[in-house]
Amino acid sequence: MGQFANTAQAEAWNGYEGAQWARSQERWDAVNDGFNQPLLDAAAISETDSVLDIGCGAGRTTRLAARRAGRGRALGLDLSGPMLDKARESTLNEGVENVSFVQGDAQVHPLEAAGFDAVISRYGMTFFADPIAAFANLHRALRPGGRLAFICAAEADANE
Repeated sequence: MGQFANTAQAEAWNGYEGAQWARSQERWDAVNDGFNQPLLDAAAISETDSVLDIGCGAGRTTRLAARRAGRGRALGLDLSGPMLDKARESTLNEGVENVSFVQGDAQVHPLEAAGFDAVISRYGMTFFADPIAAFANLHRALRPGGRLAFICAAEADANE
């Protein structure tokens, strides 16, 4: 396991919660499927892009990004070992080769400076304990002119 600033979330996602989500991932992917294309369209991923997926979970959006960046690459970053195990298994089963996954906390993970054309996240940014530190780290990881696209839930009465 990597370095975690958000220890409460790391403990949850590497314990019961992470195992439960990994077991139910196909259902959660189906529930959230309608968000994938708008997220990826907003990121404007090109054929040669390097894409970073924050809070990638079981890697569905990471694999979709990798397909769009066919000659590029996609890296999924998540706190949860159980979810990343599921991501690697699904990636192998689907035969997507330009994908990798790493366990870590977006707030403190030593991301490659200016190493990514796009950063995406489907709900992963919801869990930042220190959003300022996390976004500063992501900013360092983006190349000049890079793009950030994410989906983040609001309070129940503010969601559309």
